[in-house]
Amino acid sequence: MKRVPPVFFVLIAVVLIGSRFAGSQSPWQYGRIVSVKKSVTTSTKAWVVNTPLDEESTQYTIAVHVQDKIIVGTYELSATESEPPPEWVPDTAVQLEITGESLYLRSPAGSLRLHITHRKAASAMRPISAEEKKRLSSLDAAPQSMIGFSKSGEDKAAAPEPAPPPPPPPPAPSTGLVVVRSTPFLSEVFVDGDSMGYTPAKIALSPGKHTFRVEKPGYKPWTKEMTITVGSELTLDATLAR
Repeated sequence: MKRVPPVFFVLIAVVLIGSRFAGSQSPWQYGRIVSVKKSVTTSTKAWVVNTPLDEESTQYTIAVHVQDKIIVGTYELSATESEPPPEWVPDTAVQLEITGESLYLRSPAGSLRLHITHRKAASAMRPISAEEKKRLSSLDAAPQSMIGFSKSGEDKAAAPEPAPPPPPPPPAPSTGLVVVRSTPFLSEVFVDGDSMGYTPAKIALSPGKHTFRVEKPGYKPWTKEMTITVGSELTLDATLAR
C-alpha cells in the first residue's frame, strides 16, 4: 500500500479548520440597547469686550448589551452624525459590528458609528425573538430586480413605490436636565461611572437615582448622589479640594 505523505494530512486539517471558522464568522451581531445618555459641554472660545463667546458640543453615550458583555461607546453630534433614533429605548434590538475601537449600530430606525470607551462583563443577554430577527434581517436583504419577469412576452410595469409613512410625533420628555459646574474649571464629570465630558456640562438623564463624580488631576474627587425626575432642571456646583 502506498504511503500518504504527512503533509497531505496537514493540508486537509488547515482546509477544514479554515472553512469552519469562515462559516461561523459573521460581521454583524445582535444586541440590545441598555441606555442612551446625552451630555452638553459648554466651552469659551473667545472673549469680546469682557463677554465670553461660548460654544456647546453635544456628546451621546450609548450602552449596548451583546452576548455576555456591555459595550459603551460615544460620539459627538455633528453634520455627519445625527441624534440617535428616538426608537432606541432600553431593550430595543439592534445589529452591531465591532471593528477595532469602533462600534457600528444599526436598526430599521437608523444607524450610528461610535468610539468604544468601556467593555464590561454582564449576564447573558435576553435572546432576540423571531419577530425581532425578521425585522432586523430586512437590513441585509438586497433589492429584488424586476428584469426577466414578463407576462405574454411583455415586461410588467414596475409597481409604484408606496408613499413613506408620516414621521412619528416627537416623543414626550422622558429625562431630567442636570447642569454641572466646578471649581476648578474643565473637570471631568462621571455619571454612574461613565464619563460625560468636562465642566461646565449639561447632562440629560433618565429618571431615578444617579451618582455624580467630578475629578481633575491634582484634586480630590467630588461625589454626590441625586434623584432625577422627568422634566427636572437641577444644578450641581462641585468644589474640588487639593
